[in-house]
Amino acid sequence: MAVGIIGGRSTGKTVFVSLLATTAINYAVETKQHFRYYATPEFTTVIQDIIASLKLRRWPPATLKGSLVEYKFWFGYSRKFSGILNTLYDKLEELSASIKRLEIPRRELYNIIEFGLYDLAGEDVDIIFRAASLAKERGASVIEMLSENLKAVLDCDVLVFLIDSSRVTTDNTDPRYKEMLDYDGLMASLMSLVAMYRSKKYGIKAGKIFPVFVFTKFDTVDRKVLNAIGISENIDRWLIEKRKERKEIAERLTGFMKRFYQHTLALVYGGTLMGVELERAEVFVSYLMPELSEEGIPVPKVVKAPDGVSYDLVYSRSEYYRFIDYFGKIANEIKKIHKEPTAPVTGLGR
Repeated sequence: MAVGIIGGRSTGKTVFVSLLATTAINYAVETKQHFRYYATPEFTTVIQDIIASLKLRRWPPATLKGSLVEYKFWFGYSRKFSGILNTLYDKLEELSASIKRLEIPRRELYNIIEFGLYDLAGEDVDIIFRAASLAKERGASVIEMLSENLKAVLDCDVLVFLIDSSRVTTDNTDPRYKEMLDYDGLMASLMSLVAMYRSKKYGIKAGKIFPVFVFTKFDTVDRKVLNAIGISENIDRWLIEKRKERKEIAERLTGFMKRFYQHTLALVYGGTLMGVELERAEVFVSYLMPELSEEGIPVPKVVKAPDGVSYDLVYSRSEYYRFIDYFGKIANEIKKIHKEPTAPVTGLGR
Protein backbone atom coordinates (compact mmCIF):
# COMPACT_ATOMS: atom_id res chain seq x y z
CA MET A 1 0.00 0.00 0.00
CA ALA A 2 1.47 3.30 -1.08
CA VAL A 3 1.03 6.53 0.88
CA GLY A 4 1.58 9.97 -0.59
CA ILE A 5 2.40 12.84 1.79
CA ILE A 6 1.30 15.99 0.04
CA GLY A 7 1.51 19.71 0.70
CA GLY A 8 3.10 21.72 3.43
CA ARG A 9 6.14 23.95 3.13
CA SER A 10 9.56 22.29 2.89
CA THR A 11 10.53 22.90 6.53
CA GLY A 12 7.08 21.92 7.81
CA LYS A 13 7.11 18.66 5.90
CA THR A 14 10.68 17.96 6.99
CA VAL A 15 9.75 18.37 10.67
CA PHE A 16 6.58 16.27 10.30
CA VAL A 17 8.35 13.36 8.62
CA SER A 18 11.26 13.50 11.07
CA LEU A 19 8.96 13.37 14.09
CA LEU A 20 6.96 10.56 12.48
CA ALA A 21 10.11 8.51 11.88
CA THR A 22 11.37 9.15 15.42
CA THR A 23 8.03 8.11 16.93
CA ALA A 24 7.96 5.00 14.72
CA ILE A 25 11.39 3.96 16.01
CA ASN A 26 10.16 4.26 19.60
CA TYR A 27 6.94 2.46 18.69
CA ALA A 28 8.90 -0.43 17.13
CA VAL A 29 10.99 -0.81 20.28
CA GLU A 30 7.91 -0.78 22.51
CA THR A 31 5.85 -3.25 20.47
CA LYS A 32 8.84 -5.42 19.48
CA GLN A 33 7.99 -7.66 16.52
CA HIS A 34 4.36 -6.52 16.27
CA PHE A 35 5.41 -3.34 14.44
CA ARG A 36 8.50 -2.76 12.33
CA TYR A 37 10.02 0.35 10.86
CA TYR A 38 12.28 0.23 7.82
CA ALA A 39 14.22 2.96 6.02
CA THR A 40 16.99 3.26 3.47
CA PRO A 41 20.42 4.25 4.81
CA GLU A 42 20.13 7.59 3.02
CA PHE A 43 16.79 8.39 4.64
CA THR A 44 18.08 7.32 8.05
CA THR A 45 21.06 9.66 7.76
CA VAL A 46 18.89 12.63 6.80
CA ILE A 47 16.43 11.99 9.65
CA GLN A 48 19.23 11.67 12.18
CA ASP A 49 20.68 15.00 11.04
CA ILE A 50 17.29 16.73 11.31
CA ILE A 51 16.51 15.40 14.79
CA ALA A 52 20.01 16.31 15.98
CA SER A 53 19.47 19.85 14.68
CA LEU A 54 16.12 20.13 16.46
CA LYS A 55 17.54 18.84 19.76
CA LEU A 56 20.27 21.46 19.47
CA ARG A 57 17.42 23.99 19.32
CA ARG A 58 17.98 24.79 15.65
CA TRP A 59 15.40 24.54 12.88
CA PRO A 60 16.55 22.37 9.97
CA PRO A 61 17.63 24.30 6.87
CA ALA A 62 15.05 24.75 4.14
CA THR A 63 17.45 23.09 1.68
CA LEU A 64 18.89 19.79 2.84
CA LYS A 65 21.59 17.68 1.25
CA GLY A 66 19.44 15.57 -0.99
CA SER A 67 15.67 15.82 -1.09
CA LEU A 68 13.21 14.03 1.16
CA VAL A 69 11.09 13.60 -1.97
CA GLU A 70 13.66 11.07 -3.16
CA TYR A 71 13.35 8.89 -0.06
CA LYS A 72 10.90 6.28 1.14
CA PHE A 73 10.28 4.45 4.40
CA TRP A 74 8.09 1.55 5.44
CA PHE A 75 5.86 0.53 8.32
CA GLY A 76 5.20 -3.16 8.88
CA TYR A 77 2.25 -4.38 11.00
CA SER A 78 1.91 -8.04 11.90
CA ARG A 79 -1.42 -9.38 10.70
CA LYS A 80 -2.59 -10.21 14.22
CA PHE A 81 -1.51 -6.78 15.49
CA SER A 82 -3.32 -5.04 12.61
CA GLY A 83 -6.43 -7.00 13.48
CA ILE A 84 -6.24 -5.77 17.06
CA LEU A 85 -5.84 -2.17 15.91
CA ASN A 86 -8.81 -2.56 13.60
CA THR A 87 -11.04 -4.03 16.32
CA LEU A 88 -9.91 -2.03 19.32
CA TYR A 89 -8.93 1.26 17.71
CA ASP A 90 -11.06 3.30 20.08
CA LYS A 91 -10.21 1.20 23.16
CA LEU A 92 -6.63 1.99 24.08
CA GLU A 93 -6.72 0.28 27.44
CA GLU A 94 -7.81 -3.04 25.95
CA LEU A 95 -5.26 -2.66 23.16
CA SER A 96 -2.36 -2.27 25.59
CA ALA A 97 -3.47 -5.33 27.55
CA SER A 98 -3.80 -7.40 24.38
CA ILE A 99 -0.31 -6.48 23.20
CA LYS A 100 1.19 -7.74 26.45
CA ARG A 101 -0.61 -11.08 26.16
CA LEU A 102 0.35 -11.78 22.53
CA GLU A 103 3.05 -14.23 21.53
CA ILE A 104 3.75 -13.69 17.83
CA PRO A 105 6.43 -15.68 15.94
CA ARG A 106 9.40 -13.66 14.70
CA ARG A 107 8.70 -14.53 11.07
CA GLU A 108 5.14 -13.79 10.12
CA LEU A 109 3.06 -12.19 7.42
CA TYR A 110 3.04 -8.42 7.65
CA ASN A 111 0.91 -5.65 6.23
CA ILE A 112 3.48 -3.38 4.60
CA ILE A 113 2.91 0.33 4.07
CA GLU A 114 5.29 2.28 1.87
CA PHE A 115 5.47 6.02 2.50
CA GLY A 116 6.47 8.29 -0.38
CA LEU A 117 6.87 12.04 -0.05
CA TYR A 118 5.48 14.24 -2.78
CA ASP A 119 5.81 18.00 -2.60
CA LEU A 120 2.80 18.79 -4.75
CA ALA A 121 3.00 22.55 -5.22
CA GLY A 122 0.40 24.76 -6.88
CA GLU A 123 2.20 24.63 -10.23
CA ASP A 124 2.18 20.82 -10.12
CA VAL A 125 -1.56 20.84 -9.60
CA ASP A 126 -1.92 23.23 -12.54
CA ILE A 127 0.04 20.77 -14.68
CA ILE A 128 -2.34 17.97 -13.68
CA PHE A 129 -5.40 20.07 -14.49
CA ARG A 130 -3.98 21.19 -17.85
CA ALA A 131 -3.21 17.57 -18.72
CA ALA A 132 -6.77 16.58 -17.83
CA SER A 133 -8.19 19.37 -20.03
CA LEU A 134 -5.85 18.51 -22.90
CA ALA A 135 -6.80 14.85 -22.67
CA LYS A 136 -10.47 15.81 -22.91
CA GLU A 137 -9.84 17.98 -26.00
CA ARG A 138 -7.90 15.22 -27.74
CA GLY A 139 -10.23 12.46 -26.68
CA ALA A 140 -7.31 10.74 -24.98
CA SER A 141 -6.91 9.23 -21.55
CA VAL A 142 -5.71 11.57 -18.81
CA ILE A 143 -3.31 8.81 -17.77
CA GLU A 144 -1.40 9.19 -21.05
CA MET A 145 -0.95 12.93 -20.52
CA LEU A 146 0.68 12.78 -17.08
CA SER A 147 4.36 12.43 -16.26
CA GLU A 148 5.46 9.36 -14.31
CA ASN A 149 6.17 11.30 -11.09
CA LEU A 150 2.66 12.79 -11.06
CA LYS A 151 1.16 9.36 -11.79
CA ALA A 152 2.92 8.12 -8.67
CA VAL A 153 0.97 10.66 -6.60
CA LEU A 154 -2.37 9.79 -8.17
CA ASP A 155 -1.74 6.06 -7.75
CA CYS A 156 -1.38 6.19 -3.96
CA ASP A 157 -3.93 4.33 -1.85
CA VAL A 158 -3.63 6.93 0.92
CA LEU A 159 -3.30 10.68 0.49
CA VAL A 160 -1.93 12.48 3.56
CA PHE A 161 -2.57 16.22 3.25
CA LEU A 162 -0.44 18.45 5.47
CA ILE A 163 -2.37 21.62 6.31
CA ASP A 164 -0.48 24.60 7.73
CA SER A 165 -2.55 25.65 10.77
CA SER A 166 -0.84 29.04 10.88
CA ARG A 167 -2.84 29.91 7.75
CA VAL A 168 -6.20 29.14 9.37
CA THR A 169 -8.02 32.38 10.17
CA THR A 170 -11.56 33.66 10.77
CA ASP A 171 -10.66 37.16 9.51
CA ASN A 172 -11.91 37.40 5.91
CA THR A 173 -9.77 40.54 5.37
CA ASP A 174 -6.58 38.63 6.17
CA PRO A 175 -4.62 37.44 3.05
CA ARG A 176 -4.38 34.02 4.72
CA TYR A 177 -8.16 33.66 4.44
CA LYS A 178 -8.02 33.34 0.64
CA GLU A 179 -5.06 30.94 0.91
CA MET A 180 -7.12 28.80 3.27
CA LEU A 181 -10.08 28.73 0.86
CA ASP A 182 -7.81 27.98 -2.10
CA TYR A 183 -6.22 25.04 -0.32
CA ASP A 184 -9.67 23.63 0.44
CA GLY A 185 -10.39 23.70 -3.28
CA LEU A 186 -7.00 22.21 -4.12
CA MET A 187 -7.49 19.20 -1.82
CA ALA A 188 -11.00 18.59 -3.13
CA SER A 189 -9.88 18.87 -6.75
CA LEU A 190 -6.94 16.56 -6.20
CA MET A 191 -9.15 13.89 -4.66
CA SER A 192 -11.47 14.16 -7.67
CA LEU A 193 -8.53 13.72 -10.03
CA VAL A 194 -7.24 10.73 -8.08
CA ALA A 195 -10.67 9.12 -8.28
CA MET A 196 -10.89 9.78 -12.04
CA TYR A 197 -7.39 8.44 -12.59
CA ARG A 198 -7.96 5.28 -10.60
CA SER A 199 -11.38 4.70 -12.19
CA LYS A 200 -9.94 4.96 -15.71
CA LYS A 201 -6.88 2.85 -14.91
CA TYR A 202 -8.43 0.10 -12.79
CA GLY A 203 -12.15 0.22 -13.62
CA ILE A 204 -14.24 -1.75 -11.13
CA LYS A 205 -11.03 -2.78 -9.32
CA ALA A 206 -10.10 0.81 -8.50
CA GLY A 207 -10.20 0.08 -4.78
CA LYS A 208 -10.65 2.62 -2.05
CA ILE A 209 -8.98 5.98 -1.42
CA PHE A 210 -8.03 6.84 2.15
CA PRO A 211 -7.74 10.62 2.66
CA VAL A 212 -5.91 11.69 5.84
CA PHE A 213 -5.50 15.26 7.05
CA VAL A 214 -2.79 16.51 9.39
CA PHE A 215 -2.91 20.05 10.76
CA THR A 216 0.72 21.04 11.27
CA LYS A 217 1.81 23.90 13.58
CA PHE A 218 -1.43 23.35 15.49
CA ASP A 219 -0.05 25.31 18.43
CA THR A 220 -0.52 28.48 16.33
CA VAL A 221 -4.32 28.16 16.09
CA ASP A 222 -6.22 31.08 17.65
CA ARG A 223 -7.34 30.21 21.18
CA LYS A 224 -10.87 31.49 20.50
CA VAL A 225 -11.19 28.99 17.66
CA LEU A 226 -9.98 26.15 19.89
CA ASN A 227 -12.48 27.07 22.61
CA ALA A 228 -15.28 27.17 20.06
CA ILE A 229 -14.70 23.52 19.11
CA GLY A 230 -14.13 22.33 22.67
CA ILE A 231 -10.33 22.07 22.71
CA SER A 232 -8.36 23.50 25.63
CA GLU A 233 -5.99 26.40 25.03
CA ASN A 234 -3.25 24.22 26.49
CA ILE A 235 -3.18 21.81 23.57
CA ASP A 236 -0.34 19.67 24.90
CA ARG A 237 -2.08 19.04 28.22
CA TRP A 238 -5.45 18.47 26.51
CA LEU A 239 -4.03 15.78 24.21
CA ILE A 240 -2.26 14.05 27.09
CA GLU A 241 -5.42 14.06 29.23
CA LYS A 242 -7.54 12.80 26.32
CA ARG A 243 -5.04 10.27 24.93
CA LYS A 244 -7.27 7.36 25.98
CA GLU A 245 -10.38 9.02 24.58
CA ARG A 246 -9.45 8.79 20.94
CA LYS A 247 -13.01 9.03 19.71
CA GLU A 248 -13.45 12.45 21.35
CA ILE A 249 -10.16 13.70 19.93
CA ALA A 250 -11.22 12.58 16.45
CA GLU A 251 -14.62 14.26 16.78
CA ARG A 252 -13.12 17.58 17.95
CA LEU A 253 -10.58 17.64 15.14
CA THR A 254 -13.18 16.70 12.55
CA GLY A 255 -15.25 19.60 13.87
CA PHE A 256 -12.26 21.86 13.26
CA MET A 257 -12.00 20.52 9.71
CA LYS A 258 -15.71 21.11 9.07
CA ARG A 259 -15.41 24.79 9.97
CA PHE A 260 -12.59 25.60 7.59
CA TYR A 261 -12.41 22.89 4.88
CA GLN A 262 -16.00 22.02 4.08
CA HIS A 263 -15.55 21.49 0.34
CA THR A 264 -13.00 18.75 0.93
CA LEU A 265 -15.07 17.00 3.59
CA ALA A 266 -18.17 17.15 1.38
CA LEU A 267 -16.39 14.92 -1.14
CA VAL A 268 -15.23 12.52 1.54
CA TYR A 269 -18.67 12.27 3.10
CA GLY A 270 -20.12 11.49 -0.33
CA GLY A 271 -18.83 7.94 0.12
CA THR A 272 -17.99 7.38 -3.56
CA LEU A 273 -16.45 9.58 -6.22
CA MET A 274 -16.57 8.58 -9.89
CA GLY A 275 -17.21 5.02 -8.81
CA VAL A 276 -14.23 5.00 -6.43
CA GLU A 277 -14.99 4.51 -2.75
CA LEU A 278 -13.68 7.06 -0.25
CA GLU A 279 -12.94 6.13 3.34
CA ARG A 280 -14.25 8.51 6.00
CA ALA A 281 -11.44 11.00 6.60
CA GLU A 282 -9.27 10.86 9.70
CA VAL A 283 -7.83 14.08 11.13
CA PHE A 284 -4.66 14.52 13.19
CA VAL A 285 -2.60 17.40 14.50
CA SER A 286 1.13 17.96 14.65
CA TYR A 287 3.23 20.53 16.45
CA LEU A 288 6.72 21.01 17.78
CA MET A 289 6.54 23.37 20.73
CA PRO A 290 8.82 26.41 20.43
CA GLU A 291 10.44 28.56 23.08
CA LEU A 292 12.38 31.81 22.87
CA SER A 293 16.16 31.69 22.69
CA GLU A 294 18.35 34.19 24.51
CA GLU A 295 18.14 36.34 21.39
CA GLY A 296 14.33 36.23 21.53
CA ILE A 297 14.05 33.94 18.49
CA PRO A 298 11.57 30.98 18.52
CA VAL A 299 13.50 27.69 18.61
CA PRO A 300 12.47 24.05 19.26
CA LYS A 301 11.75 23.38 22.93
CA VAL A 302 13.88 20.68 24.56
CA VAL A 303 13.31 19.17 28.03
CA LYS A 304 14.94 16.48 30.17
CA ALA A 305 13.53 13.04 29.42
CA PRO A 306 11.83 11.01 32.20
CA ASP A 307 15.05 9.03 32.66
CA GLY A 308 16.73 12.26 33.80
CA VAL A 309 19.66 11.65 31.49
CA SER A 310 18.66 12.22 27.87
CA TYR A 311 16.66 15.04 26.30
CA ASP A 312 13.32 15.04 24.48
CA LEU A 313 11.61 17.36 22.05
CA VAL A 314 8.21 18.66 23.15
CA TYR A 315 5.84 17.66 20.36
CA SER A 316 2.46 16.04 19.77
CA ARG A 317 3.81 12.57 20.51
CA SER A 318 0.43 11.00 21.34
CA GLU A 319 -0.97 12.17 17.99
CA TYR A 320 1.87 10.49 16.14
CA TYR A 321 1.12 7.26 17.99
CA ARG A 322 -2.53 7.63 17.00
CA PHE A 323 -1.41 8.24 13.41
CA ILE A 324 0.67 5.05 13.38
CA ASP A 325 -2.16 3.02 14.94
CA TYR A 326 -4.61 4.30 12.33
CA PHE A 327 -2.35 3.12 9.51
CA GLY A 328 -2.22 -0.30 11.11
CA LYS A 329 -6.00 -0.32 11.01
CA ILE A 330 -6.35 0.61 7.34
CA ALA A 331 -3.47 -1.65 6.30
CA ASN A 332 -5.56 -4.56 7.57
CA GLU A 333 -8.61 -3.29 5.67
CA ILE A 334 -6.83 -3.02 2.36
CA LYS A 335 -5.36 -6.49 2.92
CA LYS A 336 -2.32 -6.07 0.72
CA ILE A 337 -0.33 -8.62 2.68
CA HIS A 338 3.35 -9.29 2.04
CA LYS A 339 5.85 -11.51 3.73
CA GLU A 340 8.47 -9.92 5.91
CA PRO A 341 10.66 -7.76 3.58
CA THR A 342 13.92 -9.32 2.52
CA ALA A 343 15.20 -6.39 0.46
CA PRO A 344 18.55 -4.97 1.62
CA VAL A 345 17.18 -1.97 3.51
CA THR A 346 18.33 -0.58 6.82
CA GLY A 347 15.75 -0.87 9.59
CA LEU A 348 15.73 0.97 12.89
CA GLY A 349 14.02 -0.56 15.90
CA ARG A 350 13.69 -3.98 14.29
